[in-house]
Amino acid sequence: MTSTSSPSPETPSTPPTEPFPFLRLPPELQAHILLHCDYFTLKTLHRVCKPIKGLLDDAMFDKALFRPTLKPLSQGELAILAQESSSVSDSVVRVHPVIERSRWSVQDVSGTIYLLNADFDSVDYVLDILDVRNESATCPAVHRLQVVIRRYEGYKGVPVLFHKNSKIIEHEASDAEGRGTVTMAELARSLFKLDAQWKNRRLGIGETDVFFSLPFPDGPDRVSAELLQDGSVVVTQEIDDYTSWDSSSSDSLERRYGEPP
Repeated sequence: MTSTSSPSPETPSTPPTEPFPFLRLPPELQAHILLHCDYFTLKTLHRVCKPIKGLLDDAMFDKALFRPTLKPLSQGELAILAQESSSVSDSVVRVHPVIERSRWSVQDVSGTIYLLNADFDSVDYVLDILDVRNESATCPAVHRLQVVIRRYEGYKGVPVLFHKNSKIIEHEASDAEGRGTVTMAELARSLFKLDAQWKNRRLGIGETDVFFSLPFPDGPDRVSAELLQDGSVVVTQEIDDYTSWDSSSSDSLERRYGEPP
């Protein structure tokens, strides 16, 4: 005898999940999510999304956006912060993302800096007309900053520090407004001038001569900030001079430094 089994009922198909509209979230939750976005994402949203622009204008985003309204910390306050964060591996001071990720070229020592985007396309932005030029160079904001450039050559595959230069950016106290914040533009110009001094000396030209620079900083360069225990803040640009990583430069370095042990 043949038995027939009744067909099993069809499993209802699960409707596709639709993304939940971000703007329907409570403002507090929107803000919590946005605080995890990077600087460039926040800048884009502020420019293209009017509902989010109002939220990003809140003071809670001042640090994330390196706003010029940030009050610079005193050296004493920074020293306390350094002591409290001594066990933290990552630096508690961040460099403005435009300094870290953008590239710029300069036509002469006196002046115009052109910011290029990371893709080196045809769109250039003149630093002197960008709002970003007045944003804080670091977070937290500071009124005094030591800027350092270190340049390395290769010696038998090992980087050797052969040039170091530095300068101080400092805003004096004012009875009306107190000490001002070191801005992104001030840091960019200081980094360029330190590099230009080296290149001009190497080429044997004066600082007032017209100097054309390739986009600076270069791709492999590294920019970092460090908070010292005394409350001083140092921004360092490390430059690997790859043109020197050959046998001839190794010979010149050997003559300069002697045969290593």
